[in-house]
Amino acid sequence: MRLQLTLASAALVAGASMAHAQVDEPPRATAALRVYADDDRVTVYSPSASATTLGPRDVALDAAVTIDAVSAASIDVVSTASPYAFHEERVEGALGVAVPVARLHRARARATVSHERDYRALRLSAGWRGELAARNVTLDVTFTAGFDTVGRAGDPSFARDRREHRLAVALTQITDPRGYADVVVEAADQRGYLANPYRFVAIEMPTGPAYTLPERVPDERTAIAGLVRVRRALAAADFAHADYRLSRDTWGITSHTASARWTRALSDDEILVGVELRGYLQDAARFHRARYAGDAGAPPWRTRDRSLGAMASLTAGAVAEAVTPWRELRLSVSAAWVRFRWFDDPDQAERDALIASVGLFLPL
Repeated sequence: MRLQLTLASAALVAGASMAHAQVDEPPRATAALRVYADDDRVTVYSPSASATTLGPRDVALDAAVTIDAVSAASIDVVSTASPYAFHEERVEGALGVAVPVARLHRARARATVSHERDYRALRLSAGWRGELAARNVTLDVTFTAGFDTVGRAGDPSFARDRREHRLAVALTQITDPRGYADVVVEAADQRGYLANPYRFVAIEMPTGPAYTLPERVPDERTAIAGLVRVRRALAAADFAHADYRLSRDTWGITSHTASARWTRALSDDEILVGVELRGYLQDAARFHRARYAGDAGAPPWRTRDRSLGAMASLTAGAVAEAVTPWRELRLSVSAAWVRFRWFDDPDQAERDALIASVGLFLPL
């Protein structure tokens, strides 16, 4: 199934994250390699490349490709029907365009396709970005529609649909000559087959042996999240960033994310170094249990997905960037340590992971 590793929640140091080129950015080409490795025998290599260019009348075009190569023998990362170690790849490609519709306004569209052996995904998005109030305020609105097909390895007849709609509104306000603040509100709605076709849940009986049933979760999930971020120059070469995100969904999960980052520019702004600390905390879905009892019949909703249980994580990372003399090529290197903690998992309570990345930015 889709490789939903917890590393998605460890979204690292912003400068360390060599993200895909966006159509609102200057023309450039990027290449990056990320590596995730933890003490539960999961390793992910993710090479990626992207490019952005300007066409006639300032129409911006971008393209990106990412490959996730996963090797795992974890107790809770299952992607095939086999309980043994596996190797799997996911390939993702994206195309985007941004068109000026006025002097300070742009409309954009983007299509992203990803494929792995038993999961196919399509994302179509449209957005608008405008500068308002004498360019002191930026408003960005994006709507994304997702169309996924969930399969099961070894069973060509198994195909389940999953749909997603997501709306994000971001407002950026310049507060003074030294800083600005962001407010982001995002709503998402998922419908269809939201379970894992490989996950089975043990049902314990007061008398007699336990038995297992396929995972079953509600076929609809709606979430809303809000984020507040403050970015500020502390001195001529020092910059600070702090944010807080609160999310709540209809499965009963409330999550909190807080981070703080400090960066310093060195050598006439040709070298940038920074550190970040991030914490994440969530409670459990209403139907999540460490153990299920079957004395009153099979529970209607059941999952052993610990990402739906009470958990926390702490990330500490560092990043360094340097501009080289050759055509202003920029090199970025980062590393982070992540500690995951699951509060009601009887098999594994903690996990440590290391995430590293190296990337190149080349202005075109």
